[in-house]
Amino acid sequence: METASTTVITTENLTRTFGANVAVNALTVTIQAGEVFGFLGHNGAGKTTTVRLLNGVIAPTAGAARIFGLDPTTHGHRIRAHRRAHGDARAR
Repeated sequence: METASTTVITTENLTRTFGANVAVNALTVTIQAGEVFGFLGHNGAGKTTTVRLLNGVIAPTAGAARIFGLDPTTHGHRIRAHRRAHGDARAR
């Protein structure tokens, strides 16, 4: 039986640099509702920077992200409010 899936997170060539340091380099992913997705990597690999980009805390240097179809750069406050409403006290 096949069920319809909802795309929760998409990124396309998501990039963030800090001066000459490339923290996130052209990340492209699609995550569907119900999927489990994790970030693994050594210190400085860009894990925290990616999460900050997806929450709209910082803006990408290039590329784009969508959370439930919303752009975190312009709708980060709505994304964080949704997280708070669903029990994540850390969302600010």
